[in-house]
Amino acid sequence: MKKALGLAGKYVIMFLSCLFPRSRKIYIFGAWLGEQFADNPKYLFLEAQEHKEIRPVWITKNESVCRKVRELGYEAYMFDSFKGILMQLRAKYVVVCNGISDVNHTFMGRAVFLNLWHGVPLKKVGYDDDKVKNWDSKGQKIRRMIQEIPLGKEYVVATSDFYAPIYESAFRRSKSHIITLGQPRNDIFYDQSGKFHASHQLSKAAKGKKVILYTPTHRKEGKVAFPLEEHFDFKVLNDWCIQNDILFVIRRHFYHKDEKIDFSMYSNITDITERSMDIQELLMDTDILVTDYSSTYIDYLLLDRPVVFYNFDYQDYLEHDRGMYCDYEKAAPGYKAETFEALMEEFERLVQGEDHFKEVRRQARDFFYCKEGQGMVGETLLGILKNIK
Repeated sequence: MKKALGLAGKYVIMFLSCLFPRSRKIYIFGAWLGEQFADNPKYLFLEAQEHKEIRPVWITKNESVCRKVRELGYEAYMFDSFKGILMQLRAKYVVVCNGISDVNHTFMGRAVFLNLWHGVPLKKVGYDDDKVKNWDSKGQKIRRMIQEIPLGKEYVVATSDFYAPIYESAFRRSKSHIITLGQPRNDIFYDQSGKFHASHQLSKAAKGKKVILYTPTHRKEGKVAFPLEEHFDFKVLNDWCIQNDILFVIRRHFYHKDEKIDFSMYSNITDITERSMDIQELLMDTDILVTDYSSTYIDYLLLDRPVVFYNFDYQDYLEHDRGMYCDYEKAAPGYKAETFEALMEEFERLVQGEDHFKEVRRQARDFFYCKEGQGMVGETLLGILKNIK
C-alpha cells in the first residue's frame, strides 16, 4: 500500500509539473541512471558550453559526480536538491542516454526529451527485449499510458537508416520522432580544437606499450558474475604480453564493477573496471579491441583498427540473455574466437601484421553509421533540438 501511494504521489507531482513555465534556454543533462558523468549526454553537454544562448545543467544522483562536474567549471546539481528540482521544473530540454530515470523525471512534465542512447545496439533493447519483462502486461500498459501524457515528447537518435525503424519499435516512438544522425560521444575522435580535453590516461599508463583493451558486455544485467577467470589463462596471457611489449587492459561492464579479481601478480595485465575512465578516450588509446556482444566495437569501427570477438558463450548467450538485431557473423567484422587458445592465435597474427578484416570493418562502419554520423555531430544535434517546440 505504501509503495502504491508513493507511486500515485509521484504521478500527481509529474502532472503538476506540466504547469511550470519552461525556459528554452535551460537544458538538463543526465546519464546512466544519474550515477555517471559520461557517454553521449556528457559530450553534448560539453558541446553546449560553446553556445552562449544555452544554459547546460548536469543533474546527478551521485555527490562525487556533482563535485567533479563543478570542479570542471560547469553547473551541476543533485537531482533532489532545491536548485536541482527548480532547474528541472524550468528546463525545456532534457538529454539522457538510458531513459527518463537518468534525471528526476517526476519534475519534467511537458519537457522535450532527447534520448541519445548509449551505443549502437547489437543486442535487442527497450521494448524489443522481451526477456526482461512483459512490456504489454496490463500493469505496464497502464503505467505507460499515464506517463505518456506528461512525458511523451521524446525524440531518439539513431545512427543509420537500418536502425531508424528498429528504434521506432524499441522505444515505441513515431517515425517523426527518430533523428538519424550520429553519437555525440564519438565527436572526440574527430576533435581538432581540443574542446573535449582528452587526457589519454591509458596511453600514458602504457608507457609506450601497445594496448589491447577487453570490453565484454554484461551478463543478465549483472545478476550473474562475469566468468572472467574461467575463460582466460592469465599466466599465459601475461607472459605473451611481456614478450610482445603489450599491456592487456580489462574493462568489464558497469554492472560488474563490484566483482573483485586480484591481478597484482601480473605485470602486463590490469583491470580498470572500477575506475572512472571515459570509454571513448580508452578506445582512442587502444591498438586492438577485444569484445563479445558489446556495441563498443561499433564506436571503434570509426577508428579503423583491429577488433577480435571472444564469443566463448555465444549459443548460451543467445538462448538465455538477449536476442540480436543483426546476424552476428556478418555484423561483427573480425575474427571470432570461441576458446582462449584461438584468441591467443589471433593476437599473434595481429602482432605479426596480419589484419585480414580491414575492408569488412569499413563495410560494417558504413552499415552502422550514416555519412553524417561519421564526423562531428554535436553542434548539428543541438541545432535540431533547439528547433523542437
